[in-house]
Amino acid sequence: MNTKEIFISVFQLAEKGKLSKVEQKQIMEALISYGNSINPKELDETFKRIRLGSRTLLEQTETCIDSALRVVKDFNKYIEDAELTIQSMPKGAVFGDDTKTLEFIKSLTEDAYNYSQAEKLIGISRQTIKAHADKGKHGLNTFTISKSEYINRENLINYYRAYFNKDGFSY
Repeated sequence: MNTKEIFISVFQLAEKGKLSKVEQKQIMEALISYGNSINPKELDETFKRIRLGSRTLLEQTETCIDSALRVVKDFNKYIEDAELTIQSMPKGAVFGDDTKTLEFIKSLTEDAYNYSQAEKLIGISRQTIKAHADKGKHGLNTFTISKSEYINRENLINYYRAYFNKDGFSY
């Protein structure tokens, strides 16, 4: 049994709040066995050190419990805050998008945009956007409706991120 497994067993005992008769018997047998292996002249001093060491271990364990509880609570708060942030993000946003990217995404009210509309939204000339679409640069893809080329909302968001090197942390 490794140290971690031993502590898990001890924590499970501590969570119960008391030792069963069997567990008390096992501790007694272990102490008696250990005591029988010690020089009789050193017995009182050794058991005194065990008693004091046990108290110190309990105090240190209590400090560790308090610290671990704080860490777990902080982690849970971080997760809760992240979930709230994700829920409040506009459609198409990902965790990690910066404020400017989020503002851009919020400004998108249509499902598709032509080059002129994209130019006004992104601030890049329509010729540059078209050249990127023709080459598939920055992942830009278009679709055609009645001889006009359009960029869907999701692709425009991804293009914006890629063009301005604004990677969010998508899942």
